[in-house]
Amino acid sequence: MSRSPCLLLLCLSLATPCMADESKPEHMVYLRTIDPGIEQDIRYASAHNFTGHPLDGYQAAECLLSVDAAKALARVQTALEADGYGLKVFDCYRPARAVADMGRFATEPGDPRKAEFYPRVDKQDFWRLGYVARVSNHSRGNTVDLTMTGPGALPADTWTPAAMPVDCTAPYAQRWHDGAVDMGTGFDCFDERAHTDSSLISAAAKDNRQRLSRAMEHEGFTGYANEWWHFTYSREPALKTVMDFPITPLTP
Repeated sequence: MSRSPCLLLLCLSLATPCMADESKPEHMVYLRTIDPGIEQDIRYASAHNFTGHPLDGYQAAECLLSVDAAKALARVQTALEADGYGLKVFDCYRPARAVADMGRFATEPGDPRKAEFYPRVDKQDFWRLGYVARVSNHSRGNTVDLTMTGPGALPADTWTPAAMPVDCTAPYAQRWHDGAVDMGTGFDCFDERAHTDSSLISAAAKDNRQRLSRAMEHEGFTGYANEWWHFTYSREPALKTVMDFPITPLTP
């Protein structure tokens, strides 16, 4: 399959090593094949994300990661399970075309999900504030967005387009119930409260963030200051290639 136009422009403009073939490379695996116990809620395969539409390249709600990153995540899951906790992933590998889709959204009219995901931010400021990247480590297969399930977590709701949007910084019981413990904000909340070390959240949420961060860091993942849910596997530095193969259903 030929290289997509958006990825070709990305490669030329950034001198980034890119794949000429859009098929899934051998080092990329479906997380379900490594640890089916890790919950998945792949938001960019649905309209329940900050853009209000499924992103380009998400043909299935599946998490893919490099083999080493997936195995490391499975070890995090095992460690957390010993204390009654677990992981739920929101995004893993992200095709370059999906990153470009985010970029287009930030420059076009319309804010269908502003009330939930960025009520106090203008989307034209996404890049300046560090909430959207022009090139994402997600496209290299070593980065994951996730949260933590565990004791006291409210059951996950089933989202539909008719769901009433609630500010992602609202109190835990009021905002969208994603099945996770209180992490201080919802996922993809473009707000200061979502900064990993924010002082604006409850003590319980701080404890949950610290528990998640410790478990992830122990297995080689590095967090991101602006987003408590974002971690990159740092023990695989050779992953430089920006990939653009589509996310398709896992076949038997």
